[in-house]
Amino acid sequence: MMMLDTLVDRTLADPLAAARAAPRAIGYVGLDIPEDLLAASGRFALHLPWDADRPTPKADGWLENGFAPWARSILEQWAAGDFDFIDHVIFSRGEDSAQRLYYYVTELQRRGMIAGPEPLIFDVARIRRDSSVAHSILATHKLADRLDVTEQALSHGIAAANRRRVFFENLAQTRSGSGRRYERIARAALFAPLEGASVDVLGAPPLSGKRVLLAGTAPPDDRIHAAVEIAGWLVSGEAHERALDRLGPQIETNGDPFAAIGRRAQVARFNARSFADPAAALLEAARQARADAVILWLIEQEESMVWHVPPQVATMAQAGIPMLVLTRRRWDGNDGAAAEIAAWLAEMDA
Repeated sequence: MMMLDTLVDRTLADPLAAARAAPRAIGYVGLDIPEDLLAASGRFALHLPWDADRPTPKADGWLENGFAPWARSILEQWAAGDFDFIDHVIFSRGEDSAQRLYYYVTELQRRGMIAGPEPLIFDVARIRRDSSVAHSILATHKLADRLDVTEQALSHGIAAANRRRVFFENLAQTRSGSGRRYERIARAALFAPLEGASVDVLGAPPLSGKRVLLAGTAPPDDRIHAAVEIAGWLVSGEAHERALDRLGPQIETNGDPFAAIGRRAQVARFNARSFADPAAALLEAARQARADAVILWLIEQEESMVWHVPPQVATMAQAGIPMLVLTRRRWDGNDGAAAEIAAWLAEMDA
């Protein structure tokens, strides 16, 4: 049995390797595509990878500035044929850049400008009302039909996804030491299953020292975590859509599996289209991470979440938790963010 960190290193070195080796593969874009439905598809499932340092000349000619940088990276790889071995790619309606990228890919394929997998859409609805829940359940049915997933297969998919949820729950409960390690685990899990690996840190002592909660936009990799650790602090938790607990608690398998998955997909805590209270969610995450401070990092293209910053600042101030707000930042971090983080944490140490 491979050790977890060895598997993570191998996966991140080539995120497409495991999918290329599989008989059939399916991709997805957007972190609210139901893990249960992917597991039930009978195909190897992975999120399309991104590369913050790879130039994107073709994508830059097709996409407007409002697209998230990861979307440019994905489209550049798509145009290069990197994903041609994949059967379908499912895009989420619940993430703005993901749903717009779906239409651009569809149109570019129609014009013969790119080839690659068949794009599909998961039409999840976010507003917290009964009609939105019903819409998301119907979207689950439609996507399952398109992928030839039966109700029985979906029940098996829920069981498989629940095993993954338990794996990540255990990791989160025993989190200790470098936050970079947990960022890498969470990211690698998008490209290959990790729950079969041997984990030697369960039961490790609780995290101690000066702790930071990293919130806002999910960074491309561990570069923000590295900036925090270089300054002598640790990222003890993440409050963004790619956090270790992104799959949520286990789903009950009794009853209608389509309804169970549709209801879960309709809920999101850390997403630009989430209807949860962003200030309350941030405070809850800070307390769960036992954070001494919070860094809220938002990229330039984050046009929705930035509106939540004032109430988040007020809530954290009322709770007595210091917070560094970095908005309109470069996704690759090449704008002095690391130096600003180091300076702020040094002030906290003074």
